Amino acid sequence: MSNLLLVDDDDFVRSALSRALNRTGGFTVIPAEHGKRALELLATEHVDAILTDLQMPVMDGLTLLAELFEKEVRLPVAVMTGQQIHADLRHRLQTYGIAAVFSKPVDVVLLADELQRVLDPKAVGRISGITLFGLLQLLEVERKSGLVLVKASQREGRLYFDEGTFVHAHTRVLDGLEAAYEILGWPDPAVEIFYKRRARQRTVREPLQHVLMEAARLLDESGKSGIQEQRAVPATPRADFDADSILGDVLKIDGAIGAALVQATNGAILGQVAVGRGLDMTRAAKIAQDLVQAALRLRDGIEDIMITVDTQYHVMRLLGPGEDVFVHLVLDRERASLGMARQQLAKLARSSGH
Repeated sequence: MSNLLLVDDDDFVRSALSRALNRTGGFTVIPAEHGKRALELLATEHVDAILTDLQMPVMDGLTLLAELFEKEVRLPVAVMTGQQIHADLRHRLQTYGIAAVFSKPVDVVLLADELQRVLDPKAVGRISGITLFGLLQLLEVERKSGLVLVKASQREGRLYFDEGTFVHAHTRVLDGLEAAYEILGWPDPAVEIFYKRRARQRTVREPLQHVLMEAARLLDESGKSGIQEQRAVPATPRADFDADSILGDVLKIDGAIGAALVQATNGAILGQVAVGRGLDMTRAAKIAQDLVQAALRLRDGIEDIMITVDTQYHVMRLLGPGEDVFVHLVLDRERASLGMARQQLAKLARSSGH
């Protein structure tokens, strides 16, 4: 959780924003009524980021920014203001290296999202190339907490998890299960994960698997599922894979903490190894198989599938022209280069002779 120094002279605004941002779970707010007080707090408190108003008595926001710039304070700073951002002011803000500018009155929900994007980017993951169903299952397995923000065709939905338990869903007009089924039915969603965020209420008490099964049933009934045309995949396991050799090569990739070789059609694990503490490759590979099957249904030349979670990267790569086997690689985010790992995994797939 990041310590956010909030600087605003309006008692009501400062109090309301402090309560609202504290409730999101992403920030611990340290309030200050003007720039001078903010500088005093910076000398005694641990601060990760700053959000400041511009127009304040005693010391205004621009003077505070100048002081921070002069003192070479290397913290991400965002500004909120009710005044018009004219060219001269914009230039001054750019000179101070401002991370973001928000116009008053602020939407607290959107403010929390954008603050976390620009002030705490390590706590935000952007997801592509996988199904939303599979991602939610992975969050359950990994016992993650946070907000899954889903956008599709100018619609926005929010799904909240608390230590792997699906607890709340929300759209602009719906809450709870109705919102969850609506969100899970959107085609081609763009997805972001905001770790550390928490729901203000619990509106979902059914197990995630029940919710996903019901959502899939509703999709089938509405004709949206798009699973009628499925790519033909050989049903028998391939005998020409040397699982131990392939897994040994995979674990040589920098940052690798686990790997599995899985048959895409039935989820049979041809081989697995885990060196990361507490890593359950059997469960992870089962979820990966669901993701690969869903991706194959897209019928659109898959290179690999990637998931970013709090401390790990998960990369799945199909092996062979028949696309009946894939390798599931788990990387430690602190030690791995995702781009390099993908290249090495692609090279391994080519050099295996399939």
